[in-house]
Amino acid sequence: MGKFDFSVIRNLRKKKGITSDELARQAGLTRGTIAKIERRNSNPTIDTIEALSTVFQLTSSELIRLAEVAQCDEAVARPFHEDLFEGIHIVFPNFEIYRLRAVAGARKQSDPKQHENTSEVCLVLSGRVKVTVAGQSNELESGAALRFKALHEHEYFVVEDADILIIHHSII
Repeated sequence: MGKFDFSVIRNLRKKKGITSDELARQAGLTRGTIAKIERRNSNPTIDTIEALSTVFQLTSSELIRLAEVAQCDEAVARPFHEDLFEGIHIVFPNFEIYRLRAVAGARKQSDPKQHENTSEVCLVLSGRVKVTVAGQSNELESGAALRFKALHEHEYFVVEDADILIIHHSII
């Protein structure tokens, strides 16, 4: 199989809830062209990709990225211990996960050297955590999550013993 699999068009079409005929009409293509792409019998031209991406409200490059043949990345996992936070740090290319436990009173300030063009997500699995981002405080209870640009100065303060996930992902 090649580097791209544009049969993903079928999944996008079904998610949008439209038929092949409707997709062809909206994109200004023939139904035969759509059928060939969805059955992996044809690779679309740049003009076809542009027409399809418009229907799905994507950029052409986003549609091409979706069509890239899936590959699995294996993570590197390391123990994490800093201040009163401990757990595991899992690293993928452009994506990191921290699974941490911390006791009430634990405090962790952001380190600008760790953050570039990334978003950070904090999901509280149990307990309560106060997250302050650029001076704005948010107290999160079990099941609550917050996302912000990681380059902003931020701090975690554990109000009640907590189990949390912190996820860093690249902003593209």
